[in-house]
Amino acid sequence: MDQSATDEREDWRAALDADPAAFGRLFDRHRHAVFRQALRLVEQPADAEEVAAAAFFELWRKRGSVPLVHGSVLPWLLTTAVNLARNSHRARVRHESMLKRLPRDRGDEQSLRAFERIDDAVLRTDLVKALRRLTPQDVALVTMTALDGYRVPEVAGLLGLTEGAAPVRLHRAHLRLRSLLTPSDDPQEVAR
Repeated sequence: MDQSATDEREDWRAALDADPAAFGRLFDRHRHAVFRQALRLVEQPADAEEVAAAAFFELWRKRGSVPLVHGSVLPWLLTTAVNLARNSHRARVRHESMLKRLPRDRGDEQSLRAFERIDDAVLRTDLVKALRRLTPQDVALVTMTALDGYRVPEVAGLLGLTEGAAPVRLHRAHLRLRSLLTPSDDPQEVAR
């Protein structure tokens, strides 16, 4: 067992006893990875910061039931970041939908158009859109294996998948991503 895994287990044991310094060390160790995970899934870096902070808040709040994977809380944090990013996106969509239904005068319409132009200027890549179309479980599986270097069996249990089902699920997620990212000549496909 490597020293960093041993150190993390010790910090985790201390964090379970509500030691803020130990939790701070875990935060310092994983904050960049959690932020990168969130940044892959949201449109704005500020939103990624909120998602990452919320993931660590949830880690503290649920610390009594968080499973370690190979002695680390990082897989749990990454999975939580995926779920929080998806929740954030759904909340934003609901909020924008509600704003569109509100009656407004001409001044409000001009403000809304200016806001839409700003949003258009900061849209993220097609990959973010494609990832949003996958299930949270598939997003976690794809990002944790392809981008964070975890092996499929390590992620499988955390996501509630068997070691046999996880590779099949990952393959299907890859195929779905490829189809979402491949330009289509069919106008119906493009509209989706």
